[in-house]
Amino acid sequence: MRTKKLAISMTLGTLFLMSCSMAPKKTDTEVSSTGAVTQTAPSISMDIVNKYTAGWPDTSAQAAKDLMMKYGEPTESSPRIISWLGVPPFKRISVYREELVHKFPILHKDVVEHVVNYRIPADKAGDLTKFNGSLTFDRTRGEMTARSNDEAMNMLILNLASEIIIGKRDYKNARTEYGKVAVDFLNGNRSVYTQGLLFVSQNNTADADESTKFNWAQAEEQRPAAGGDKKLLKQAQEEEITE
Repeated sequence: MRTKKLAISMTLGTLFLMSCSMAPKKTDTEVSSTGAVTQTAPSISMDIVNKYTAGWPDTSAQAAKDLMMKYGEPTESSPRIISWLGVPPFKRISVYREELVHKFPILHKDVVEHVVNYRIPADKAGDLTKFNGSLTFDRTRGEMTARSNDEAMNMLILNLASEIIIGKRDYKNARTEYGKVAVDFLNGNRSVYTQGLLFVSQNNTADADESTKFNWAQAEEQRPAAGGDKKLLKQAQEEEITE
């Protein structure tokens, strides 16, 4: 009987150890003063890194390696892009195989993209575009995107873009600050602008705009011949457009 109990105990112990080894590994998390959640660095082998970046240019491959060392394996992958979805405080992080040459503030290659939820006021679109060509936005989706050579520079871009939107800076001042902080970063001087997002991630940022009802059939009937008077078409548009 004693031998049988011992055998049962050993079997249960073995099953327990197997279940522990098969369970998903948990990573410790930390919450920063800005509310950002960060995870401890996962263990990623070079074999895994190479699986995703085989044949990629040096800049893209190094950026992918850095992010995999921080966030683990990507959520999605293809021969030209790998992405992590829902990594707080970002909505999406991507590394592209293609390297885009960018000369501001100094020559570098844009390969890393960070996306956040942010409602973009229409009257700020022009200033955001003038600030940095690597900053893009989608009003309909409610997304703001920074694309640069690494995560720190993308945080800098997004933080300064947020300050433009809330009226703390104009685009000229933001460009000057971006150049200063970027050069300081290369010299080993870290700024809070490169360490994390200085704004809280937003909700319900999508902008569906407003519906317009237009009588296309009537407008087509009144469409003037090429080179003719366009007043009829304009009049039709004004009459048929309603809120």
